[in-house]
Amino acid sequence: MTAGLFLGLLLLVGLSLWIAIREHRENVLKSRVIAATNCGVLVTDATLPHYPVIYVNPSFLSLTGYAEHDVVGQTTAILNGPATDRASIEKLAWALQDGRACRVSLRQYRKNGTSFWNEVTLSPIEDRTGRVRSVIWVMRDVSRLLQAETGVHKVPSPTFLCDLASEGMLVTTEFEVVYVNKTGLKILGAESAEQVIGSQYLDIVHLELREAVRLWIGQTVGSSQSTRRLETQLLRCDGQGVVVELSVAPLMWDGNESVLIRFSEISRQRQPETQSLHGRNRLGQGQTIADSENWGWTISEGAEIWSEEHYRVFGYEPGSVPPTYETFKKVLHPEDRDRVLTLVEETFSSDRPYDIECRIIQPSGDVRFVRCRGVLIQGSSDQPIRMSGTIEDITDYRLIAAMAEDRDLQFKTVMESVPNGMLMVRQDGTISLVNSSVERMSGYVREELLGRPMECLLSARDRDQQREARAACFTSIASDSTDISQEWHGLRKDGSEFPVKVCFHPVHLSKGRTILITMIDLTAREQAEQSLVDIEARFDLAVLAGRVGIFEYDHRTNTHHWSPMLREIYGVSAEESPSLERYLELVHPGDRERMHRAALCVPDTGREGLDTVEHRLVRPSGSIRHISLRTLTQFEGEGSMRRPMRTMGMVVDITDRVHSEMVVRVVKEIETMRTLTGGIAHELNNSLTAVLGFSELALALIPAESKAHRHLIQVIGAGRKAREVAYRIRRAIDHASTYSVSRPIEQAPSTLSIEVSDAVGPRG
Repeated sequence: MTAGLFLGLLLLVGLSLWIAIREHRENVLKSRVIAATNCGVLVTDATLPHYPVIYVNPSFLSLTGYAEHDVVGQTTAILNGPATDRASIEKLAWALQDGRACRVSLRQYRKNGTSFWNEVTLSPIEDRTGRVRSVIWVMRDVSRLLQAETGVHKVPSPTFLCDLASEGMLVTTEFEVVYVNKTGLKILGAESAEQVIGSQYLDIVHLELREAVRLWIGQTVGSSQSTRRLETQLLRCDGQGVVVELSVAPLMWDGNESVLIRFSEISRQRQPETQSLHGRNRLGQGQTIADSENWGWTISEGAEIWSEEHYRVFGYEPGSVPPTYETFKKVLHPEDRDRVLTLVEETFSSDRPYDIECRIIQPSGDVRFVRCRGVLIQGSSDQPIRMSGTIEDITDYRLIAAMAEDRDLQFKTVMESVPNGMLMVRQDGTISLVNSSVERMSGYVREELLGRPMECLLSARDRDQQREARAACFTSIASDSTDISQEWHGLRKDGSEFPVKVCFHPVHLSKGRTILITMIDLTAREQAEQSLVDIEARFDLAVLAGRVGIFEYDHRTNTHHWSPMLREIYGVSAEESPSLERYLELVHPGDRERMHRAALCVPDTGREGLDTVEHRLVRPSGSIRHISLRTLTQFEGEGSMRRPMRTMGMVVDITDRVHSEMVVRVVKEIETMRTLTGGIAHELNNSLTAVLGFSELALALIPAESKAHRHLIQVIGAGRKAREVAYRIRRAIDHASTYSVSRPIEQAPSTLSIEVSDAVGPRG
């Protein structure tokens, strides 16, 4: 009995391990699918108040800018803000309360405060009892889609302001021009942007000046002196030259590092103020003042002259206010006024031109950014004669610069938000950028990694392969091949190694070719895989020790799987294809109809539980075995559409147990027979003893020659023979009880019948 309970417990443990392994594999696969999706996904716990977040995927972190530790344990309310629609929030709350699916679109906010339209889809997950255990939130940024649907695309884009600028503007990468404004097209004599976009920016520079312009742009972009200007000559589309003044600034355009080039036509140069002025009184080599935005101040007379454009920059109609220094001071922004006036007044003592950017406030209240330039012109006696300069509205330029800063901030935010390590490597293999995940992963601080070779983060045995992969990645920039991924051994600062997946992404920037490298710590994955291997090993050991056969049947695809132990129990070879028909052929004819009905009609009790049945099996060799079959069926659908999906089970050979039970039953029957026959033999022996005793006494009293004496001798002989038969019957019953326990049950009945026959002798 104890052995049976232990065997049943072992079978239940084996089946539980089998189910646990399959569920673990499915959960790992689902987790990898969720982690790899482009939509933001988070999971909330429906069993706790307020539905706290228990999981987020990398796409959600990229979408919102939050780190994982910022979100896990919190509620989804951290995404709400001032403009979040309360009706949508209530709709989500009712759906959570009712445990039903829901989809809404509402305005929510990232960690940096920027808003976006978020399409949220709720999917409740129920357990076997029908209780909602968790809720999956799928999020998608639909801002652009909503703009297209509602006509928001008709609102002027930031480049619309650039088209209104009085300066020519173009944006270029290292390879080609990607944007040019209307003023730039006019200066270059182009009828459409297609004549300029796609070409190299040096194509529009005069042939003899291209190298000088290229060097100047490279030096200016790479230095902090972004306000430097260069006078050069460009080529119009008709082949004629035009003298322009260039200024450049770096910016991010569509996620790529680019250069903004501003240029103004200065072909119509102003005549010199006087031939006697010193050459040092010029604004600088190659610099001139545009007629449209200039101002002049004759110091001796105190008279000032503003151009019409000068008035408009300040927000006035030409001639509506006096062109005085006091008017200039009034329009300056209070926070910039002291700085500007100090620099202007220093021009009288230092004799140096000033060039400063500041803010002004127009009468309408609009704040504009302007560039103020001026120079003091002195006479032959070094006395100041006149001051001239320009006021240039650079609001559009500042807007583009702000866009570049925003994109740079977004790039850095994404870099810091991703859970994986990210770094950028130059062509020589040195690190130029790292995020905080690399610091946590490697144990270095950022300053220790910048400028160091990439090899410091990898084990010495993988460094040659890393260099080869990096070289192949730089080659792929031109060939436009796919990214490169490898699994290597990372190296921490303390010298310890850890498994890491390294992905190389080639990038072509205006400053040169570089590689964006992603590093993923695989320690947790390898630990999980090793844990799974350990679980499988324990399960296989339990199955082998308990000699348990495992099978699985998919009702949807009609596919079967039999484990090797199951084939051994059935007595079939590994080459035979498993099927329901083959299984029914092996079932004993007496049990076949019952098992066929059970296989076709899977009971649906409304819950998933174990069903147990025992039947006989006839192996191909002809031997009959008794087996115990336990199954677990999973269903899908609801109501009339509910159907069996998958049946798993285990099979155990219980032939020895059945034989043991039969032996016990026979022994009990023999023991009962022994008790009965023993009583009969005892009574018979007592009666025969009395008969023989009285017969022997009577024999002595009867004459020997009499007929009665002879009859009495025959009675005594028959009594002695009967007593001997009773003794032999008793001995045969005792022997049969012991013999049937130690011999197979099939031999016990025949042995018993033989011994009893010998005991009673021939009939008659």
